[in-house]
Amino acid sequence: MKNRIAVLARTDLKVALRDGEQLLLTIALPILFLVFFSLVDILPTGGDEPVDYLAPSIIALALMSSSFVRLAISLGFDLSFGAIKRLAVTPLRVGEFLAAKGITSVVLFAGQFIVLAGVAVALGWRPAPSPAFAAVMVLGLAAFIGLAFVITGVVDGLAALAAANALYVVLLLLSGIVFTLNEFPGWLQSIVRLLPSTALAELSRATLNGGSGPSWAWGSLIVWAIAAPLIGARMFRWHTPAKA
Repeated sequence: MKNRIAVLARTDLKVALRDGEQLLLTIALPILFLVFFSLVDILPTGGDEPVDYLAPSIIALALMSSSFVRLAISLGFDLSFGAIKRLAVTPLRVGEFLAAKGITSVVLFAGQFIVLAGVAVALGWRPAPSPAFAAVMVLGLAAFIGLAFVITGVVDGLAALAAANALYVVLLLLSGIVFTLNEFPGWLQSIVRLLPSTALAELSRATLNGGSGPSWAWGSLIVWAIAAPLIGARMFRWHTPAKA
């Protein structure tokens, strides 16, 4: 079983590293956002230095891009072209497939984090991470990897690309990643606090500055980290309904 997971994860990682569009999404764009908005002070950052506010937010954004958007698009393409369907006739189990995809996302995010943290430090960021930061990243990865599988379970094939990108933009704008929660109207804040991206951004900022973060964000992220993978695993199919 371990060999099957390792082989699939290694193959998936090689494909991801050779995909220019995925590298643009997962590495180039987060670096561009970090550098541009750190040097051009145009975002409301609640009185913090731009890089101090942006670095944890961009790290949260990078996690979303690698574990959610990249994975959902990859699964959508593989489903559409029958690549995943062919795996159904092998000894590979659903749990092993999900584990391999999760390992790939974790490895990619680790690379993103190293690069982005290095760029942020060069821009003047001086983090003071608490031990809780690791837990935030684990919960965030679980939540968004699960959401990627939910998307491909709900939307057929290549339509997952459009659905994942659309949801990504919504989560980016309505999450506190770009704008602080105080910038939203009161009625909208209640809704925004329920989003996994909001909890991830809030906890990322808090734990990278030595804090623990608000209890509502922990509760929200834990629920998403448990519910999304369970729902995603239950909805997973080896093929699209149209090709059944």
